[in-house]
Amino acid sequence: MEKRYILTSGKKLYEQVLERIKGMIAQGTYQKGDMLPSEKELMEMMGVSRITVRQALRLLSEAGFIETRKGKGSFILIDHTQLTPELSAMRDYRRGFLESTDARILLEPAIAQKAASVATQEEMDALEQCVYTTLPEDIFHKSMISMLHNPILLDWFDQLSRVEAYPVSSLIPPARQKAIGANFSDQHLKICKAIRNRNGEYAYFYMKEHLEYVRETYEEYFRLFFPAEGSK
Repeated sequence: MEKRYILTSGKKLYEQVLERIKGMIAQGTYQKGDMLPSEKELMEMMGVSRITVRQALRLLSEAGFIETRKGKGSFILIDHTQLTPELSAMRDYRRGFLESTDARILLEPAIAQKAASVATQEEMDALEQCVYTTLPEDIFHKSMISMLHNPILLDWFDQLSRVEAYPVSSLIPPARQKAIGANFSDQHLKICKAIRNRNGEYAYFYMKEHLEYVRETYEEYFRLFFPAEGSK
């Protein structure tokens, strides 16, 4: 008899389905190359709608856990032995990334506010140039912090950058990352304009808004694919 899974409250249904499928892969129920049960079978096993199952499968596919082949089904792309060490390492990375982002939310808005009053024309031009070139996200932030000519702040940012050494953007599927990158650029431009206009209040607000968006965006992905140990 096919095992049925009872989903609980507290999380969205598609998140629970995703976690159940991940669990089956981690436990070795399904091996690399195996085909998952059909959408209909998953619906019956989980007691959810087809839309919910499809949403979970889409996210698993985007993350590289499975491959969905039209007219055939969904196939496992990873070996279950790969999942456990990766999960442990990513949990550590998740904690470090979120802690460093929280520190940045506390300090960088105030730095942006101060930059609006002290930045030179050349420094503002250089900062804006960061928006229009394909440079890593942290280059924009370091350029802004350098406006204060404070080596302690630059050392602080370098330390946080080492904590975030893993390219977190690589965790996000390319299609979604493109949209996130466009939002980053828009947010950076708002910060630039506030600094150029010598509006410290707006610079503070836009930087805080940007960093909270960064945290929220990556936390969503961490929560789905690399949950904190002991989370339910």
